[in-house]
Amino acid sequence: MAQSRHLRTIWLIAAIAAGALVILLLARTAPVAEGSRANARDHTKVVCLDENTFNREYKFRPHHCIFHKRHSPDAEAFFVRTSHDRWKHWRSRRARGVGKTQGSMGPPTQVRIKLYRARPRCGHRVFTRARFYYPSFNRGATLHLSSCA
Repeated sequence: MAQSRHLRTIWLIAAIAAGALVILLLARTAPVAEGSRANARDHTKVVCLDENTFNREYKFRPHHCIFHKRHSPDAEAFFVRTSHDRWKHWRSRRARGVGKTQGSMGPPTQVRIKLYRARPRCGHRVFTRARFYYPSFNRGATLHLSSCA
């Protein structure tokens, strides 16, 4: 009788293990909805220029960025250089943050950054407009951003 109880326990453990294996295999091959997986590739990004090569690259919540005016040459007059960027909100439709901007001449000044008008471009979702507000000058400017890297 002790031997049959031991045999039943082994069969029970084997049945549970087989059931768990079937569930894992089914879960792995089940189709996943397109929008249900959230990873870094799904985030809305912004196109920044590399400081050394001026190549365009996609960034998510950049700490520093060279924003570039769309359809313009790579010249300093069409750049907004920011550093020490801290993003309060980074959502799929709009991003808000603060940082410091360095003009071609003069000291760094505080800037409020608002990125908006997210559009799908070149296989990525990117912000296509930026609003920069300079509290020390009580002025702001809107920039149409480069949208493909």
